[in-house]
Amino acid sequence: MCDARDILAEVLAGYSDHNKWIKAPFERIKRISNSKVGDVGQEFVERLCKCKGFQVEFPETVFGKRARQSPWDIEIEGMTFELKTATEDISGCFQFNHIRYHREYDALLCIGISPSDIYFGIWSKAQVTTGKAGNLATMEMGANASYKLTKRPNSLFPMTEFEQRILDVVTNPDS
Repeated sequence: MCDARDILAEVLAGYSDHNKWIKAPFERIKRISNSKVGDVGQEFVERLCKCKGFQVEFPETVFGKRARQSPWDIEIEGMTFELKTATEDISGCFQFNHIRYHREYDALLCIGISPSDIYFGIWSKAQVTTGKAGNLATMEMGANASYKLTKRPNSLFPMTEFEQRILDVVTNPDS
């Protein structure tokens, strides 16, 4: 008999997350949908900023609810950020997807989550648009609205530098 459920179960048995995630401190992030990884990153940055004493705001709808679609994702100390979160892939890189030039934000903040560490990168929008943040690859052939930025952990900062780097960017956004 050709049961679709049995076939899928057999196929799934041959796949798993890379061993580096098994029993790692941040293993749970691999068990949530990709769309929720961004939500995790946003809540993480919000809580971390509040813990560090930073003023945090979010775009709102006309009804006063947190907006899901906006030119920017989070405002920290009066500066708007496009926020991207990625997990480390099997080659040891982070793929920060759907970075957009055409949206109005002041800076890009990327959170990279590895099995047991957290990294971040922060660049002004000018650094993003001029390539100083790194090479942005188009997400769709023939389109130029959404890009991917690939980074290795050694090209990002450890979270111990988060507070100082945020302060540096919000006090001197053009550097």
